[in-house]
Amino acid sequence: MLEIMAIQQKAKTSTTCSRCQDPAINHCASCEIFMCKKCSGLHNTWPANKNHNTLSVQELGNPESQVKMRSKLYCMKHKDEVLKYYCETCKELSCIDCMVLNHQKQNHSCVAVSELAQKQRETLQSSCTTLDEKLAEAKEALNNVCEVMKSLERNAKTAKDQIKEQKENILKIVAEKLDERAKMMNDDVDEVYGELHSELSKQHDEMKDYLDKVQASVSLPKNLLKRGSIEEIISSQKLIDEKIEKLSNQKPENLAAVNDGSIQYVPDDIGNINVDGIVDKLGYVEGSVSAMYNLIKKSSSILKGEIAFIKQLQKWLGRKWKWNLCYRSSRDGWSARDFHKHCDNKGPTVVLVKANDCIFGGYTDQHWASPSM
Repeated sequence: MLEIMAIQQKAKTSTTCSRCQDPAINHCASCEIFMCKKCSGLHNTWPANKNHNTLSVQELGNPESQVKMRSKLYCMKHKDEVLKYYCETCKELSCIDCMVLNHQKQNHSCVAVSELAQKQRETLQSSCTTLDEKLAEAKEALNNVCEVMKSLERNAKTAKDQIKEQKENILKIVAEKLDERAKMMNDDVDEVYGELHSELSKQHDEMKDYLDKVQASVSLPKNLLKRGSIEEIISSQKLIDEKIEKLSNQKPENLAAVNDGSIQYVPDDIGNINVDGIVDKLGYVEGSVSAMYNLIKKSSSILKGEIAFIKQLQKWLGRKWKWNLCYRSSRDGWSARDFHKHCDNKGPTVVLVKANDCIFGGYTDQHWASPSM
């Protein structure tokens, strides 16, 4: 490229013939010389120059002329020798000296570059066709991956929106149930309060009436003590005794409060709330591995965290499943009876067993059934 640029740059200026110094009109890429009109005529008359790439100075600026402008390749070992031969055995170009010295050995196949031109162009064309096919295939695959990535992004956003909506729905349902229960409990408080308040109110009125009567009766003896004569005191004693006797009859049977005014709220232990049961209502996420979310999260302690095993198991089963834990020996017992008690008539099952560091098991699409006794 640098050589071509140098020739083009030189052609733009006033260049001279490489032989006679007259103004140049043509350039021979094969001879790597500029030529005037006279020298061009002589150059073209030589039979040896018949296939030389000769271009006018004006043509040198055209991009399509660059192929013809390329200079010959010279041997790195023999600087004046052009690489005219190709060793098919070594798959390398060589000059005449290299061919004689290095490639005239047994089993070496050497041919002239000119003889290989058509065949090599056909091979190159075949390579281009193959590469074009691979390029189209790669582009299509890349486009498919890009589309899947876009779809993945959309699906992830949709899944997050749906999770948020489901969470809000669960919260709404729970809140509504809590509001409903709280209203019922508040109604219970109002009912108990009404009953206790009615009793106390009735007693309050009775005690108030009795108190008023006592206060009215106590004024007479007190006034007599302060200002009454002995005669007035003696004459009024009968009336005072009658009032005291009457007040004794009117005294309420129970002076203590009919109830203690106690309304107590007894909260339940929130530590026993099945939070996981509520949270599980969110569902789970399905994907290449997450289809076994239930299995990983809470069903299998054997496969917990073993993503490679999860993928292998899913590949073997060939479809997505919803997992439910039927039996765990450490929880449900180790006997055959315990196994059949929890696993019979459950449909297709996967049994997993871990012994030391080894995990094995099996799958059946038939129901388990206890052996006949």
